[in-house]
Amino acid sequence: MNEQNNEVMDITQEECAEVIQAISKIRRFGIDNAKPGTDYSNREHLEEELGDVLAMIDILLINEIVSWGNLHKAKRAKIEKLKKWSNIPNLENI
Repeated sequence: MNEQNNEVMDITQEECAEVIQAISKIRRFGIDNAKPGTDYSNREHLEEELGDVLAMIDILLINEIVSWGNLHKAKRAKIEKLKKWSNIPNLENI
């Protein structure tokens, strides 16, 4: 792993932590409540942070740190597990 890839990994890690924090705020204060000190909701904040993660996934792909085939395979496996072990609605639509 080179220095540039390390930076991509570090930023991806930070963005994932920010998603965790955004979800924690939603669980504590509600999805449609305003984020303190801002004009946007906790939902909008989560969307922003998830968008940042999507950007980092694209960067991981373009720099060949991960492969689309393996990501897609892992995604399909996770959805199948969730169909079996969770009560999440609409999984059959993915």
